[in-house]
Amino acid sequence: MKLRQFIFSGIFGSVLAQAAIAADWQREAGVSVGGYYSDNVCLANRDKESKWVTTARPDLTLRGQGARGNLSLRAAAEYNSLGNSSTRCFGGQPGLTNREAVVPSLRFVGDYEALRNWLTLEADAFAGRNAIDPFAPGGRDNVSGRENTNITYSYSVGAVIQRRLLRNTDLRLRYRYNEQFNAVDVFGDSAEDRVEFDLGTDPAASRLSAGVRARYSEVRYEGTEISPPFDNELASAEVWTALQLTRSWQVNGLVGEEWNEFTSALDDIDGSYWDVGIRWAPNDRIEVGVGTGERFFGSTPRLNLSYRHKRSELSATYTRTLTFPRNLRADDDGTFDPDDPFEPGPGELPGDPLPGGRPTFIGNTPILDERFTLRYRFVARRTTIVLSGSDSQQERTEDGGEARFSSTDLTLSRNLSRQLTANLRLGWYERDGEGGNIGQFGEDTRGWRARLGFSREVGVDTTFSLSYRFVSQESDFALNDYDENRITFTVRHGF
Repeated sequence: MKLRQFIFSGIFGSVLAQAAIAADWQREAGVSVGGYYSDNVCLANRDKESKWVTTARPDLTLRGQGARGNLSLRAAAEYNSLGNSSTRCFGGQPGLTNREAVVPSLRFVGDYEALRNWLTLEADAFAGRNAIDPFAPGGRDNVSGRENTNITYSYSVGAVIQRRLLRNTDLRLRYRYNEQFNAVDVFGDSAEDRVEFDLGTDPAASRLSAGVRARYSEVRYEGTEISPPFDNELASAEVWTALQLTRSWQVNGLVGEEWNEFTSALDDIDGSYWDVGIRWAPNDRIEVGVGTGERFFGSTPRLNLSYRHKRSELSATYTRTLTFPRNLRADDDGTFDPDDPFEPGPGELPGDPLPGGRPTFIGNTPILDERFTLRYRFVARRTTIVLSGSDSQQERTEDGGEARFSSTDLTLSRNLSRQLTANLRLGWYERDGEGGNIGQFGEDTRGWRARLGFSREVGVDTTFSLSYRFVSQESDFALNDYDENRITFTVRHGF
């Protein structure tokens, strides 16, 4: 294992170094200092405690693009005085509690073409917070007294061999190795080997294209306080085809077979599957793809919509897939689209918590995730409006446990002058669950949040921000009910 880690560390370093030679660079860095006052730092109505907390956050954003290498990095780390304080809040439970004095955030993607038109090296990394118990308070904020924060660290390295064999036939072979570590032991550490094979004709070269694909993934989990070591395997092979009816319309489909090995209460965990769909792309600004299919767990409808204009951007997706909680904790394995105009997140405001992973089960066995996401942004001359929403219905294959995580946020930001900006956010969230081991503190929480803030430039590359936030949460478990008023202030200097 040490030899493998040494080799992959070398690949990671090579990608980082070679991508750094990119011809076009964009860089932004800064340091924020400040803090907040909360009238309920324990996030519990029966154990209210007011407290001042100081914070410090360095941040760095890099983006480089060259002829043979690309790099996209967004990193930050926030220190808070609450992590090392003597404050203790009622509601914690041994094994499901953790308080962090330093909360990191990292999203990195890099690639380097080692052999032109032949071999490309890839690497990505992720670090971020997520709630230990998704139904309990805390976890969504960087800092709270409820000690409900896990930190996930993940990295992936790999290589892609891509070669044109005939005039319009391409071969693509990809290997990825991924490791994930968690600060809280109940999640455990894990590693994954993934191999992908694709041989087919180029859809852009002819009206009718076809090919074959194969996938294999093995995920190995170390033992934890609540589970012994175990492995999961997913394998599939398929034949696909696509027919370009016109310049705008395409019909596509596939049929395949999958072979899986994992613990499940379902009658079947593998077998034949299929998918058919259409794609409409009348111009470079609009693309719509819809389809449906069938796998061992039922129907697999899908939707992918994107629209971009001068002042507005819209993105919507709907999928029903088989995935792992480890992928959701690391925000889909830590990968992201460096060209996504919504990155690093819709409606991000000064003083917001650092971004983290997605909510999911405490365990590690595979889940069925039916997810809908919507993001819309409109930019006027002085005003920016962002609407974002998501709904994830998850079912654990191990025992049929179910959970649903929904949220909606509306953000409004307006420039009152050249130096002064006002922002407003209204949000709602709901988390429901049934079945075993979905949360040790209780089930079904719902709440809403409101925020009003101002930012003012006070000097060259220096900005002062002040905001007020109110959160109200109700739960079927009385200890998870709370109201909180919070005032946050920060001073950021960029360089």
